[in-house]
Amino acid sequence: MATQRPYDNLPARPLGKAAATARDTVFLDAALASGIPAGYQVPPVDEVAVIRRVGAKSGDIAWLADGRTFCFGVAREGYSSYRCGRIPEKGPAPGLLVTVPYTHDRVTSEDDLDEARVVSFVIAEGGPQRFDHVKRGEGTSPVYQAVARFPSGRMVTFLTFDHRESGAPLDPDAEICRSDRAVCFPSEPVPY
Repeated sequence: MATQRPYDNLPARPLGKAAATARDTVFLDAALASGIPAGYQVPPVDEVAVIRRVGAKSGDIAWLADGRTFCFGVAREGYSSYRCGRIPEKGPAPGLLVTVPYTHDRVTSEDDLDEARVVSFVIAEGGPQRFDHVKRGEGTSPVYQAVARFPSGRMVTFLTFDHRESGAPLDPDAEICRSDRAVCFPSEPVPY
């Protein structure tokens, strides 16, 4: 019989800089106004972790309504895209709960297609230890992260990073690791 994971029944709350502030009001109001997939609820703002702020009207956000249900969003000045789902019983690698590759960043015109970027999202177990590239693939952004804690004390880390949709070939050796190197994963798009 498989060991059951312990799951928190209450939402995780963002810690530190990941907590929404007055400066996030404009982009969070717009981001949460539409685009949440059917079957998922808009969370209270105090449950939304701001992973990355991109100006006053844009950013990457995530929330865990409970220990099983996640939503991740990319909001860019009037455009938002969400991926929501259930955290699988078995993660893609030790210390990882879920990975979501290829959420498109906004492309403003056909002329910008070679500048198109895709955002990858990861939820990892544990708290505030820093994640960073061990070897960064060409055209890949830095790693952005936010920590959230469940009422039980269990913590998770939300990570986003983006890369060009086309152009440089994928580098199979490009990795992102936690500072203690106990959790590592490919920084090129990983399977969902």
